[in-house]
Amino acid sequence: MIIDIQQIESQIRRIAKTRSRGVALSKHCREESMPDHDVEFQDILNVLNWGQVTHDPDENCDMKFKVNGSDLEGEPLTAVVVFIDKNSLLVITLW
Repeated sequence: MIIDIQQIESQIRRIAKTRSRGVALSKHCREESMPDHDVEFQDILNVLNWGQVTHDPDENCDMKFKVNGSDLEGEPLTAVVVFIDKNSLLVITLW
């Protein structure tokens, strides 16, 4: 399957604009990644809205992507996301 990064980036941004409706956080992200990196939900939305998307497939999930950007303070932040469906995504982890 050919992945169109521009299309994926647009889809991620569209979902991020729905705020919390379309963006789900994994248990790992909520309980470990966010506290460890002092990240708030608004920081995640900032990365999803402005970050650069790269395809990061693995053996378990072909639709996994990294979004490299920064938090609201300008600190580098990467979010790993997978699509749940065309209108929602799951943030798996952050660093």
